[in-house]
Amino acid sequence: MKKICITFCLAVLIAFNGIAQDAKPDAYQDSLQAIINGQTSKVERKQALFLLGEHLVQRDPDYAESIANDLLENYINKNDSGELRRTNYIYAASHRWHGDYKTALDYYRKIYNYSRLEKDSLDIAKSGHFIGTINMYLGNNVLSQNHLIEVASIYNKLGTPEQKARINNTLAGFYLNMNQLEKGKDQYLLALEQFGKLNDSSGMASSNANLGLLYTELGEYEKAEQHLMKQKALNKVFPTLREMGFHHDFLGLLRQAQGRLEEAYQEHLKALQIRENLSSTYNLCESKLNMGEVLIKLGRYPEAISHLKDVFKYDEHESLYQQQTAYELLSEAYEKRGNHKLALENYKAFSQLSDSIYSEESLEVIAEKDARYNQQKKDAEITLLSKEKELSEAKLSRSKAIQTISLIGLILLAIAAFALYRLYRKIKSKNQTIVKALKDRELLLHETHHRVKNNLQMISSLLNLQSKYVKDEHVLEVLQNGRNRVQSMAILHKNLYVGEDLNMVNIQDYFEGLIDSILNSYNKSESDIDLNVSAKNVTMDVESVIPIGLIVNELVTNSLKHAFPKVDDIKPEIHVTMSETDGNYTLEVNDNGIGIETKSTNKNETFGQRLIRSLTQKLKATVDIHTENGTRVSIVLPK
Repeated sequence: MKKICITFCLAVLIAFNGIAQDAKPDAYQDSLQAIINGQTSKVERKQALFLLGEHLVQRDPDYAESIANDLLENYINKNDSGELRRTNYIYAASHRWHGDYKTALDYYRKIYNYSRLEKDSLDIAKSGHFIGTINMYLGNNVLSQNHLIEVASIYNKLGTPEQKARINNTLAGFYLNMNQLEKGKDQYLLALEQFGKLNDSSGMASSNANLGLLYTELGEYEKAEQHLMKQKALNKVFPTLREMGFHHDFLGLLRQAQGRLEEAYQEHLKALQIRENLSSTYNLCESKLNMGEVLIKLGRYPEAISHLKDVFKYDEHESLYQQQTAYELLSEAYEKRGNHKLALENYKAFSQLSDSIYSEESLEVIAEKDARYNQQKKDAEITLLSKEKELSEAKLSRSKAIQTISLIGLILLAIAAFALYRLYRKIKSKNQTIVKALKDRELLLHETHHRVKNNLQMISSLLNLQSKYVKDEHVLEVLQNGRNRVQSMAILHKNLYVGEDLNMVNIQDYFEGLIDSILNSYNKSESDIDLNVSAKNVTMDVESVIPIGLIVNELVTNSLKHAFPKVDDIKPEIHVTMSETDGNYTLEVNDNGIGIETKSTNKNETFGQRLIRSLTQKLKATVDIHTENGTRVSIVLPK
């Protein structure tokens, strides 16, 4: 696995940056340059400079950086965060394509931190994708994973299909770095499928290249060859030297695995010659490593050692993976030459780097703090010695007292720090207990709603069964109405236990299920009646929805039973609408039937009418009934 982890990360870069821009003809650059040099407005020149800088970051990073300087000095508003971030993206990309990952990361972090401050999710994902990918190249796996998982979460909710495909492609590379080959393969196959649906040639080329390398590692050479040849064919759609460099390098690794060493050498040599004329020192070092490996296998040790030593000349990217591989291969080359001393030295360096590759960041922080502390300690000792020559016995005693007090203070600080740490651990433990309790409560609520729904369904079924033994039409109607009311509450609890929120109900989904149930109970279908529901984006708490569901059940049932006598020229229509304002909810149920008698007394009220009156009073709602062109019942509920 000493090669595949590094090279897979590089393959991610093809799809991550895309090659569609490389396919644009020079006429595109010329047209932008004409706008910049012509008699155009400042706004037009600024936009042209942005587009040209973004277009040139791969082709001419130095020119792209000079364009960013021009934008920053003469065009953009420093208070415009969008323009400032767009300029920083050009700076970051130009340094990235030079292989200067440290500087590129500084720019991407600025963008990322500002985007988090502004809560701009898509820009958090965009900059975080770059940060996660570059840290993957450098061997900072924990930091890389934090960003890539965050990006995937954002894109799963807000991203375009292209963004989702690209983060899947990058995550596949991360899994392979962690030696999770099967998981990485599944992720690459998913990305390839997604790129295929988008007809994205650059993305498909990247995924095929990565799968070719993966199957090489797994020993499935026929599949590896097929994918690498597909990559080559796709690269012809958007031909660039950078992508051909990847192709020759990957094909060289396949030939090495097949034992075809001379062919492997020729492929790696082609990749090296291409990359010597490109800006990225990171990719150049990849070719140097591959050349070193194949030359060792060919027995050409001096040439191999020369290439491998070159890897340490470039500190712009400081890739721990590349350094680790270089030390390992140098150890092998020196051993085969018989220089066991140098072989041992390089192997020790390889082992030390391997042990620390997952904690390099923390080691750097520890070393920096230790050096600062030692320097401060030395400075204090020098100052103390110089003062001792000048101070009297009394001042010396005072100095000792001060030292004693300082020591006591340090001890007290240490005790306080320990107490704070114990408190932190205690709070953390309590928080974990609370989280578990909340999860258990949520599970219990789901189960409660499920059981309530099942019980109500059972009552509904019993009422339905009982109705089959009833001959009296009036009693049958009473049982049917009762069954519908029970069913309205059962549907509510069903929506709650299948939904994500256990306290709030999506009214659109609830009304649709309720009305379908009412239609079924009266053996009606969409061909018999047009019944429309409009309540999108309206949610309400459970306690309010129960009486509202019963009201809608009564009103729709009443329309079905009484509003439409058998008249051929009327197409029955019922509309149920729920809307929301700042202070109220408004429920409307209207039909195009014959209308109802609005004047009634408590003595001749039906049970349904009394139920509606009782429920609206409970909700403190106002009811308005119109009987022109049918019946429209409007109920306004205060929040």
